[in-house]
Amino acid sequence: MINIPELRSIISDLLTRIEREVGPNVPIDSAFYWELPSPECRDMSKKISTVKLVGSLVDDLYFLRAMESPLEQGPTSSLIHAAPLLQYLGEKVAV
Repeated sequence: MINIPELRSIISDLLTRIEREVGPNVPIDSAFYWELPSPECRDMSKKISTVKLVGSLVDDLYFLRAMESPLEQGPTSSLIHAAPLLQYLGEKVAV
């Protein structure tokens, strides 16, 4: 079970630490990533032979910035676009 208040607190603390250590902006050195379609990305019974989808951190960021009201539109699209950005921060920011 995922406890939403706990996850919110953890992510907030992590972003606060990153901002304190490296500042408010993190450059995007490599904008593109391989995107595995859901739910296939969590199906460990199948072997994925070819990945044909490419995602873009810049597009993800643009999508999130362009949302008029994320709370009214629901979290699904927002979280799907936020996840690669959080993963990028985790891989690139060494704090």
